[in-house]
Amino acid sequence: VSTTNGAPTSAQCAANLPIKNWASLGDSYSNIVGGGLQDYEALMATDACLQGKKPQYLSNPDATISQVSRDQVPKLLTNTNFVTLSAGANDIGLVQILDACVYNFIGSASLDCATLLRNAARTMSSADFASSWNDVLSKSRSVLAPNTGKAYVVANAAFFDETTPSCSQKSLAVYTGTGQQKYLNAATRKGLNELIHRFNWWQNYLVTKYNRAQVPSGNTLQYPVQFIDADDRFNGHRLCRAGADGTGSGDGNTWFATGDGLSKPITRSPYEKLKPPATCSPNGGWNEYATCRMAKAIQKTSFLTLTQSGSGTTLNNWERIFHPTTQGQDLIRDEIVSQIAQGPTLSGYNLRILPLGASIIAGAHSSDGNGFRKVLYDTLRKTNTVSYVGSQGTAPLQHEGHGGWIIQDVSSVAGVSLPSRPNVVLIHVGTNDLLTNNNIDQAPDRIGALIDHVLAVATDAVVLVAQILPSSRVGAFDNFVTFNARVASIINQKQNEHKKVMKVWMPVTTEDLVDGVHPEDAGYNKMAQGWIKGLQRAAEKGWIGTPVRV
Repeated sequence: VSTTNGAPTSAQCAANLPIKNWASLGDSYSNIVGGGLQDYEALMATDACLQGKKPQYLSNPDATISQVSRDQVPKLLTNTNFVTLSAGANDIGLVQILDACVYNFIGSASLDCATLLRNAARTMSSADFASSWNDVLSKSRSVLAPNTGKAYVVANAAFFDETTPSCSQKSLAVYTGTGQQKYLNAATRKGLNELIHRFNWWQNYLVTKYNRAQVPSGNTLQYPVQFIDADDRFNGHRLCRAGADGTGSGDGNTWFATGDGLSKPITRSPYEKLKPPATCSPNGGWNEYATCRMAKAIQKTSFLTLTQSGSGTTLNNWERIFHPTTQGQDLIRDEIVSQIAQGPTLSGYNLRILPLGASIIAGAHSSDGNGFRKVLYDTLRKTNTVSYVGSQGTAPLQHEGHGGWIIQDVSSVAGVSLPSRPNVVLIHVGTNDLLTNNNIDQAPDRIGALIDHVLAVATDAVVLVAQILPSSRVGAFDNFVTFNARVASIINQKQNEHKKVMKVWMPVTTEDLVDGVHPEDAGYNKMAQGWIKGLQRAAEKGWIGTPVRV
């Protein structure tokens, strides 16, 4: 097997993107307040791939997407080779949500967790949110190097392991008055993880819409904006992970900052002074909100005190709450650098592939009836040995796609093809469950059961699960977003169980659909490119083995 699954070399990066200058745009996710943590841009600057080039730091922890466009993009150097961009958390009120759901800085004055989660979902689906993203991407690209300049939009990582019962009576709350305690129960963890997966879904979708307008050919390798998702790299290192003592906060193997001990005094920061509690307004972005709420918490509680001395690192830790630690930032760096090098390549594998699902797997409404399968087959077999298995279709493009079927139907028929022992299973299913309102709240759990069923037979297979294509049918879109967000969490749980399961982003929008559900040919071609990217990630993890003899 010949692959480039290791870290990219400086030569690989230089060949794909000669680097003269680059910049960091965005909010606190790319601008970590001091106290010893390094953000991913600082780590990138030390990577051989970037030849020691330091970024033009323009990020501001309190910035919204529109403020990035207004205040940061105009400062970019002309012909910048690439920018990294982390934005949107302040638009959806993430720090306010963490206050209401987890930290409870000032007790009953904190807002309701469920209300803020619903408000954030509405914000993400709004025309203003879409317009802000299109504006910042358009303005950034106008300053980048012509033809070669890239923007790398960085996804957030989900915070919690949702399944550990020992965490349900644990708390990170500051204010713990009677009836005011905030526990990290399963519902809270699930809600916050779903928020992050929904946030990432919308960012990826809006990036895809922008790219589609810029590159009509649909060749994703030519897309000027790449979406960087390192979320699955955090599996085994989230809060409340199995085997951790309590939440796992601060134990060195949890890669999110959570504050530095409730019994310690909060000290003045050299970076951001606490606001006067009587006059400050807990609005705005991360630092402005958090420091005002902390000031009010100090005023209200007996065990938190403000001191005039000290290094300020305790306050810095509070300002960094729920941001990745240096270890987590290192994972994000790796993902970005891999994208810059356009690797890893996929070569020399023996791939026995089972496409499993409903009509989109079958290729409905494609001109040749093969959907993505022929393009995927022709592309992969240039450098690999490829065969499909399934009871439907004709060789060499067999499949197990059944038009109109729901998840349960597909699970019941999977056993027909699984004895062929595919080493790769491609799953796209759930569309019909959502369109027919078939117990949709439980539909993501049925995906989880389908994954388990597949791996119980094809024990050595890699299972790639697509984020199902959105639908433009009336009333359907938000259900599709919610479904995909929950499935993303389930896939993380499966990886925590050491199962070779991976989420796959599909670079398809509603504009690529024929009937509001099925892709046109160009959309199916984009699906093939999405599967290839998923296979490359699986190869990078060392998951793809030789098929079992049958």
